[in-house]
Amino acid sequence: MEFIDVYDAVGKKVGIEEKYAAHRKGLIHKAVCVWIMNSNNEVLLQKRASHVMFPNLLDISYSGHIQSGENSIDAVLREGKEELGIEIDLSNLQYLFSCRVYGKFDEYLENEIDDVFIYQADIPKEKFSFCDSEVQGVEYIPVDDLKAMVDHNEASLVPYELHYRYFLMALESRLLAK
Repeated sequence: MEFIDVYDAVGKKVGIEEKYAAHRKGLIHKAVCVWIMNSNNEVLLQKRASHVMFPNLLDISYSGHIQSGENSIDAVLREGKEELGIEIDLSNLQYLFSCRVYGKFDEYLENEIDDVFIYQADIPKEKFSFCDSEVQGVEYIPVDDLKAMVDHNEASLVPYELHYRYFLMALESRLLAK
């Protein structure tokens, strides 16, 4: 059983709840999202396993809930190992932004504050292993292809359009700042 901290509308911790109960109740909680990008300007997308929510769809490189007592960096390190079998070098990790995510998917209520990061590293696809069975594979795609997929509401993507758009805007602003 996984426990997560829950928060009020201004971000103050108000308690601890079991993860699935927090989703059934629509309680505010926190998570991390990590986009892996290589030196070829390609983004790693994971293909979700067939037995999890949004089966067989492409998603953010990896993400996960911040467990009770963890901070964002703890969750980034843990989830990298759990979902993709990788060790994260913090010197290549950069915080991009935080955003609120709302959504209802059957009985699952998403009410999250996500801390979003970019991890810049050249990791060959063969180096990934899928330890927690949430992921069935990964693929690198050029950033321009991801943008086209989002612009065309590609059905192969997990339906978190705002996440993709915010990430693409953050990438654009980073390029303009250089």
